[in-house]
Amino acid sequence: MFLECVCAAISGTAGNLATEYASPYLRYFFRFGEIVEDFKNRRNELESKRDELKDAVDEALRQTEVIKKGVEEWLTKADKELGEAQSLEEEIERNKCFNWCPSWGWRYCLSKKVAKKNLCISKLLETCNFPLVGQRPPLQGIEFLLPKDFMRSESSTLAFNGIMKALKGDGVNVIGLHGMPGVGKTTLAEVVGKQATEEKLFDKVVIVRGVSQNPDINKIQHRISEILGLKFNASTEEGKAEELFKRLKGEKKILIILDDVWEQFELRNIGIPSGDKHPGCKILLTTRLRQVCSQMNCQEEFKLNILSEDEAWALFKDNAGLKDASPTLNDVAKEVAREAKGLPLAIVTMAKALKRESLNGWIAANQRLKESRHLDNQDVCGGIYSCLKLSYDYLKEENIQSCFLLCSLFPEDYDINVELLTEFGIGQGLFCHINLIEEIRREIHLALSKLQKFGLLLETDDEFYVKMHDVVRDFAHWITSRGENMFMVKNELTEWPKSEIFGCYTTISLWNIKIVNFPDKLEFSKLKTLFLTGEDYLRVPSKFFEGMKTLRVLFLQRVVFSMEALQFLTNLRTLCIMRCDVENISSLRNLENLESLSLIRTYIDELPEELVELRRLKSLYIFWVGDEDRHVPPNLISRLTSLQELHMLSFTIANLSELNSLSRLTALTLTVSTDQCFQENFVFPKLQSYNIGVNGYIEIPRKLISRILRIRDSSSLNAFKELFRNVERLSLENIMEHKTVVPNVDQWGLNELTSLQLTSCDDLECLIDTTREQSPATAFSNLVNLDIGKMTSLKELCHGQLPNSFLQHLETLIICDCGQLQSVFQMNGCMWSISNLRSLELQSLPALESIWKEPTHLVSLQNLKDVKVDGCDKLKSIFSPCLAQSLLHLEQLKISACKKLEQVFAFAQDMAELEDRSLLCWPKLKSLVIASCESLRYVFPITLAQGLPHLESVQIIDCPQLMHVFNMAKEEYGHDILLPRLQSLRLEYLLNFRNFCPRNYFVMLPSLKGFQACSIGLPRGSMTRFHIHEGLWSRSLLMVVLLYFRLFQFYF
Repeated sequence: MFLECVCAAISGTAGNLATEYASPYLRYFFRFGEIVEDFKNRRNELESKRDELKDAVDEALRQTEVIKKGVEEWLTKADKELGEAQSLEEEIERNKCFNWCPSWGWRYCLSKKVAKKNLCISKLLETCNFPLVGQRPPLQGIEFLLPKDFMRSESSTLAFNGIMKALKGDGVNVIGLHGMPGVGKTTLAEVVGKQATEEKLFDKVVIVRGVSQNPDINKIQHRISEILGLKFNASTEEGKAEELFKRLKGEKKILIILDDVWEQFELRNIGIPSGDKHPGCKILLTTRLRQVCSQMNCQEEFKLNILSEDEAWALFKDNAGLKDASPTLNDVAKEVAREAKGLPLAIVTMAKALKRESLNGWIAANQRLKESRHLDNQDVCGGIYSCLKLSYDYLKEENIQSCFLLCSLFPEDYDINVELLTEFGIGQGLFCHINLIEEIRREIHLALSKLQKFGLLLETDDEFYVKMHDVVRDFAHWITSRGENMFMVKNELTEWPKSEIFGCYTTISLWNIKIVNFPDKLEFSKLKTLFLTGEDYLRVPSKFFEGMKTLRVLFLQRVVFSMEALQFLTNLRTLCIMRCDVENISSLRNLENLESLSLIRTYIDELPEELVELRRLKSLYIFWVGDEDRHVPPNLISRLTSLQELHMLSFTIANLSELNSLSRLTALTLTVSTDQCFQENFVFPKLQSYNIGVNGYIEIPRKLISRILRIRDSSSLNAFKELFRNVERLSLENIMEHKTVVPNVDQWGLNELTSLQLTSCDDLECLIDTTREQSPATAFSNLVNLDIGKMTSLKELCHGQLPNSFLQHLETLIICDCGQLQSVFQMNGCMWSISNLRSLELQSLPALESIWKEPTHLVSLQNLKDVKVDGCDKLKSIFSPCLAQSLLHLEQLKISACKKLEQVFAFAQDMAELEDRSLLCWPKLKSLVIASCESLRYVFPITLAQGLPHLESVQIIDCPQLMHVFNMAKEEYGHDILLPRLQSLRLEYLLNFRNFCPRNYFVMLPSLKGFQACSIGLPRGSMTRFHIHEGLWSRSLLMVVLLYFRLFQFYF
């Protein structure tokens, strides 16, 4: 004890003196403890900051924001520093000795290393100031995917060429395109926008669809601001116009396409500069009415005419599938095609409706068209309604026709949510012979698909939404403007419509209304469907709903009302309340026939006990985003025995065993805690679809028929054993006491799983262990995305013989921070089909010795596009010869911080493994980045030099042993090396660098635009001969001379 105190006192005194008078390096001897303590504190602070930022990033991603590059880079650096800090801590623990007998040499070296790490962490902490981690991406101004049915005609070609010429010329700012409805004006405008973008005529191209009869200034301003990424500070139209004007003036060249303009309006009211105010701002507008072009002061006007008879027949024949039809059928079909009057929309819809019809069917259709010519008002419709009526009649099934009419209730150019359509369809009684909601949803999806095939709905890239062409929507309203099934569809009303025939309407749809004075009571004796949405929060008096006793579907959005007002709606089947202020929620009990209830972003304190009175309720969807979850009253859910679908976000059920009382439940969305999962050995019932999150948020799915599990901080997974059989997306985080996913977590092989994320499951050693008796023959056969991170015990993906179809559909693989993983793909002499792999990322795998365990001739990577390898210290090579030959689609290769990496390609010196050296080619490689690989001597074999036709960028940094980019040449006389598209070359800190390639080769870089070099060890007289495009020869010569004299830093 005495000796220890003396040593400590001497050490402390010497340390003080050293700190005050001597070199700061003496501090490493005498302040080791303080340095280590400071290091641990800073490491903990960095870890805390990193976790906070990751949480913020997760939240931003849930809000569909794009994460800022600086944030991503900071997180990457933080992960790297924390990984190195962990290694330092382990070294300290391994080597620490008693205070009274210090190892001075060890102390000095380690103390210096720790102090240096302290400095790195401190600098990183100083830069962790991110007010925003992400931002919503600016929307794409023009959609490049054009309709499959688009056909260039003589008229469209003339109009297109004229518009393009006007856009390129000076003195023309406003261009008009007019033509009949359905003639293809919108499509041609999109083609113009696409071409203008590709030719880079403008910095931005913005398209505003559906300007319509009553131009919504706010909507147009909002759309343009979205594309520009502008956030308005003003709330008035005038203020927004001023801000938008200033922002547009800042764009040097911009094209704004205003589609479907019906009447004159002032561009300045929107904030669009034109003419002398901004010559670079050009406007293209489309309209049905030629006079609108004059009223809008268009300097150039173009008319889009109907198709010629030959053009119309070619389009019709293609869409009707008449390529091999008999002459007789073709003759009848030509008569039918003539009835479309050359209008592409009519031609396509009619042709698709009659596709695969018999000859008798074609004859009947032709006769029907001739008999229905009186339907058309030629001045307005140009003969299109009779064609659309034929397509509508050929739907035949009433349910599909009702789906079509249901889609017409939404505003023009509206993205119609398929789930909402399902909910409303249930209320209207579509497919009423089916009892299960899941089956009704399937039938509605099929109906929408048929409507798209008939051309009555537009095909979209998003399977969760559909759209309706404005002409088709007008036609649907025309159908429902007479007879017994009358519709009223209005937008932006400021007063209640005056009508004497409210009793005749079966459907009323009013959108974005601003009505202040509602009528107290009106008789709607036939009304079955009512959509009521306010522009702002709209107050509706209680008596307004009294005369609607036949109502089956009610959709309210941005409305303030009392639930007592609905007490008379005893026939109501579907009630959807979205973003509303609701009073007296307990009055729901009066809606005794209600089958579907949705409360979306509508605040309620708690679910009312009175819900138990809704004995026919099949679907309950409650979605509220708040800071804390709300509890459902005990024993409420268990008494809703008719429930088939239960979706609750921000509401929790205290006792999960209530779910077992719902014998008809097929779909569930819910957040739960670990404690709830342990309740009395609770097991979730079998479900067809589910989205369940344990101890964390759940992803809000775009469709309600997903099968998603996100489980965090749990040791027992028994509650989910019935769900693992068909789960599609699975995330496990901090799951303990399980060494394998299969069979420990699931014994069936997870063959329906498409996405798997594993994080911090410290006991997990592999995905599957096939040496165990209960392991399945087939496993992970449909997995597409696999993300593994922070798995301290992971040793391999599969232990034992590979199961059938193992990872055969895998497209993305990410593995990070797995300290014991030695090999990723272990063949074990088996054929491993991973030919669908597109992206591979390996990071911080210190024990990794090989990515591909021999023999690799059984593997093909023909679809692999992106490869990133970072922090794999023991890895000596990346690809074998056989694998290298299969990389025909590789586009990006990034390798960094691999200390022992000697070769990118594990070729023998005699290249004996390659069957044919001339076959080595990476035809699509665009980007190569190699950094901090201190053992790497060269990058590519010379045989690959001619096989990089698309290589655009090369960065090689901090590789002190690197001697050549290309090497392994045996010929005495070399050949020309052509890298035709290389634009950027960056070489830094290559202290042993000798040549770009062997001296007897001649390198040609005709596209080189940028060069950066720093600290390159070129010996005198060893320069490779370069040839660059003659227009750059002087700069290239200067570059070579500067390199020759070892300039420390040079930018080209």
